[in-house]
Amino acid sequence: MSLTVKCQLPLRHFVLAVDVRLPAQGITAIVGPSGSGKTSLLEVIAGIRQLPGATIQFQDQCWQAPATFSPLHQRRIGLVFQQPSLFPHLTVEENLRYGWQRASQPKTLGWDEVIADCGLTPMLGQYPAQLSGGQQQRVAFARALLAQPQLLILDEPFSALDDDAREYFVSYLQQLAQRHQLPMIWVSHQLGDVAQVSDYLVQLHDGHVVAHGPTVSALQSEPLRSKLALSVVVAEAQPEPAGQLDTLRLTLAEQSITLPRPQSHELETSTPVRLRIFARDVSLTREFVSDSSIQNQLAAEVVDSFPARHPAECIVQLRLGDQYLLALITKASWQRLGLQTGSRVIAHLKAAALHETLRETL
Repeated sequence: MSLTVKCQLPLRHFVLAVDVRLPAQGITAIVGPSGSGKTSLLEVIAGIRQLPGATIQFQDQCWQAPATFSPLHQRRIGLVFQQPSLFPHLTVEENLRYGWQRASQPKTLGWDEVIADCGLTPMLGQYPAQLSGGQQQRVAFARALLAQPQLLILDEPFSALDDDAREYFVSYLQQLAQRHQLPMIWVSHQLGDVAQVSDYLVQLHDGHVVAHGPTVSALQSEPLRSKLALSVVVAEAQPEPAGQLDTLRLTLAEQSITLPRPQSHELETSTPVRLRIFARDVSLTREFVSDSSIQNQLAAEVVDSFPARHPAECIVQLRLGDQYLLALITKASWQRLGLQTGSRVIAHLKAAALHETLRETL
């Protein structure tokens, strides 16, 4: 299943020229500098803009071709922009029912489920003018879900939320994609969030797709590799020995790591756990160290090195089985350790940093 997008749209400073096939499942994130054409691309996909010669095909549905055009209301798209478009004369509940009553049957996203998950029960009787910007964004997001879309298009939908609320809703996106098989196209400037939950990544610059691919591999390629200096790896939950209920043991590249167990989360054995690891939280030695507070130590192989933002530092790319990890070290440490491509090293991962990452994932 795929989403095919071919279009050319003259904008103020450049032409948005896109010819790409995206997965029609999971979360596809579109990133890039402000003014690079991200919102315009979403408008083309949604059918807000009708372009001569454009082709938009979602799965087996042709939404736009030279002789075909389906407007937004015929595409079953849930569309949420940064500025919520709520009806000011309707209460929150009435705004939500506007989407619910126009939804197709059967309804896979339940009314009570969405209201509870988005925390809207206390504000159902209020009007949009009585809500904060973040609350309005939550209502707009819930209304899009209640319309039972076959594709969810999101343009900075959580920009007005505080950090804790944004982390919750970013994690909720992942749950929706997995639980309801709801594909999403998501624009966000929070690149850490994108790395955490997206499955596919598209980078736009001046209207052109400069890179695209699965998120895990895209983060290991330029220019995102140098800009973000973080890795996404997938580990597996393992059973914990009796009496150690406060820790979580994971297997990564056939090696064990341990971190504080998140409260209120239970993981079955072999459950995949996605970890976002910043390069700054990884240090290197040539041998295992026994007298260190960092207990998570993984054998790895040096694949490459490249400049970091600071001229005295470099980023080292490591291979862990079939996955990759980045470490930020000084150039002096690179020389002192005698590192080169193929060197065997021990990567030390801070458990506290992994704990924060896992907390945001679950």
